[in-house]
Amino acid sequence: MSIHKLSLRAVVESRAAAADLMKTPGDAVLIARGVPRWLLLLCPCGCGEVLPINLDGRAGKAWRLYLNKRHGLSIYPSVWRDTGCGSHFVIWRDQISLFDHDYYDDYQPIDADELQRLVDIVRLKLDPYRPRSYVEIADELEAVPWDVLRACRKLVRAGEAREGHNEHRGEFRASKRSQLR
Repeated sequence: MSIHKLSLRAVVESRAAAADLMKTPGDAVLIARGVPRWLLLLCPCGCGEVLPINLDGRAGKAWRLYLNKRHGLSIYPSVWRDTGCGSHFVIWRDQISLFDHDYYDDYQPIDADELQRLVDIVRLKLDPYRPRSYVEIADELEAVPWDVLRACRKLVRAGEAREGHNEHRGEFRASKRSQLR
């Protein structure tokens, strides 16, 4: 895994206005006309391709954009190119994590204190009988899904939660042992 800095160069209204703004891998331009439409990204692998990432659900499959001054820019889910260089990466808090494989549990741009606060909140959202998707919890908390996934997996490591397997991976429930505390 390699970590790169995402550099949001500008917010513009058209692709034509974005053309000359991206020079190095990880440079990005947000196209917004009333609402965010596209994130154009110079591929972080260095192949030189500009990747258009759709942010507008009216135009088909779309990624979610999370953008604020404190946490920077995140998108969800990960970007996995099935053509060209085949890169797979996550954009999370102004960082791009480029993976050699699809498991990114070691990546953590959230600081320890903020993560612990989120763990305490997520713990209250888990039920021992009804598994919940980390995305569902993130939506409820208006949080970045990658942050909530990190919190859920920390609860699993502490024995306070369990994660589903196979098609239920990413679904979490409180462990019955944690209910006894």
